[in-house]
Amino acid sequence: MAAATELADARPALFTRVLPVAAMVLVALNDHVLKGAGLLPGWLTGKLSDFAGLYFAPLLVAELWTLARPTCEARSVVRRVTWAALGVGLLFTAIKTSPPADRLYEAVLTALLRHPASNTVDPTDLIALVMLAVAIWDARRLVHSP
Repeated sequence: MAAATELADARPALFTRVLPVAAMVLVALNDHVLKGAGLLPGWLTGKLSDFAGLYFAPLLVAELWTLARPTCEARSVVRRVTWAALGVGLLFTAIKTSPPADRLYEAVLTALLRHPASNTVDPTDLIALVMLAVAIWDARRLVHSP
C-alpha cells in the first residue's frame, strides 16, 4: 500500500495545474458566455475554444489514464500524452471536416449533456491542431523538470 502511495505522490500533475485548468475554464466561458455576446468577433470565439481545448484535452486524458494505470516514468507519461493527443487530433479532424462525424459527435454530446450541443464543420479550425504539439511539449517539460 505504501508503494502505491509513493507512486501516486511521484506522478506528475498533467492536467491539474493552473494553465490546463485555466484553458478548460476559458473553453467553458467562451462557449457559454462569450460566443454570441457580441464582445468578440465570432471567428475569434470559434478559434479560442479550439486552441484552448486542444491544449488541455490530451493532458486531461493522459492524467485520467495515469490515475487508472499509475506510472511515474517520464517516457511513459509523455507517451501517454502523445497517444492522447493523437486520439484527440483524429476526433477533432473528423468533426471539423466530415458532416457525418459532426452529426454523430453532436448527437453523442447532446445525449451525454442532456442539452443541445452544436459543432461547426470548419476545416480552417484545423490550424488549432498545433496546440497538440504544445501539450506534448508541456508534458515533456514537466516530467523532465527538477
